[in-house]
Amino acid sequence: MKRILFFNDSLALGGTEILLVNLLNHLVTKETKITLLLPEESGSDVFLLKKLSSEVTVKYIYPNKTSYLKRKLQENIMIFFPRFFARLKGINESDYDEVVCFKETFFATVFSRMSIPKILWIHNILYKRSYEIRSFKERFAVWLNKKHLKKVQRSYDRFNKVICVSDAAKKAYLSVLHGGHMPAQDIQVLYNAIDLSTVAKKAKEPIEDLPQGITNFILITRNSPEKRIDRLINAAHLLKEEGYELHVYIIGEGIDNTDMINNLNIKNITNDVILLGRVENPFPYILQCNWSLCVSERESFSLSLLESMALNTQVITTDCGGPRDIVEGGTYGLLVDNSGEGVYKGMKAVLDNPSLSLKYSKNLDKAVSRYDYGGWLNSVDKLLGV
Repeated sequence: MKRILFFNDSLALGGTEILLVNLLNHLVTKETKITLLLPEESGSDVFLLKKLSSEVTVKYIYPNKTSYLKRKLQENIMIFFPRFFARLKGINESDYDEVVCFKETFFATVFSRMSIPKILWIHNILYKRSYEIRSFKERFAVWLNKKHLKKVQRSYDRFNKVICVSDAAKKAYLSVLHGGHMPAQDIQVLYNAIDLSTVAKKAKEPIEDLPQGITNFILITRNSPEKRIDRLINAAHLLKEEGYELHVYIIGEGIDNTDMINNLNIKNITNDVILLGRVENPFPYILQCNWSLCVSERESFSLSLLESMALNTQVITTDCGGPRDIVEGGTYGLLVDNSGEGVYKGMKAVLDNPSLSLKYSKNLDKAVSRYDYGGWLNSVDKLLGV
């Protein structure tokens, strides 16, 4: 029985995490012993943990209620002395036959020194950071952060295989870490996929009907800087001022925070932009909306776009990486400039020209069929040798 250790930086509700849970539930039906390692227990992980098979062993790196100071100290030990950190945390490579770091993070350093086969999954668009320095304290923080990044990124080279979820993710990986050149590493592109039967079934669950006779937009996201929710809010505000009638629904953990609510109040669009926060089943909302959005600055893939297309909801996306491939350069969805103005112009275009809905609703089944879930599972099985 093959013993595989999977690591992910959390199990908070998100496309990547749902994909991981479904994968682990699949793998335990094979001749495998699966362990999932997470940083620490978190209330945001509870929903998906309930979906995880009892056959999967769940472990944590940090004990519950580890202080912030202690954790930061241990993070430095992890980055600069990964072997010692692994011993300190009882992560023994002899307990496993293979390790999969399902999302590239600082924690990759822990596994990079293991002598067993190692797979690193690239779910993000890597980029070079820019910093603003205003004080000595910030200067030191920037210096330390750069040291961390250099150590972590060099640790990626020690993984036997690197799996990128899109061509854009692979290109960014090679550009940022290797100056665009191919290293002596097995680097593959394996697009994410969705279980269409599950999406269609969940979309039928009842919710309170959304107002019709008005163009409804929806964004499934998380509260993270690169997601650029501000672009959508600013676009909605401009369109409202110009007299357009629209509703925007935003779903995601932490979206309905005080700052966001205050921003909507200031712009007087609280009745037009509806913050739904965390929703365990967003599919009925997607089904009732006219357009699904991706407004990110960087995006390696976008499962929410693919899920929307599977439900025959048309999509608008910024040209921010992986989504370009999902809409095939604008064939299966409206591809706009990667900017706030691009988001505004895209939304304005579909409001001005309702026939665009018909144009982009054609062949969505063909678009989605390129990301066959069964084929994806078979590819992962082959990758893991199970």
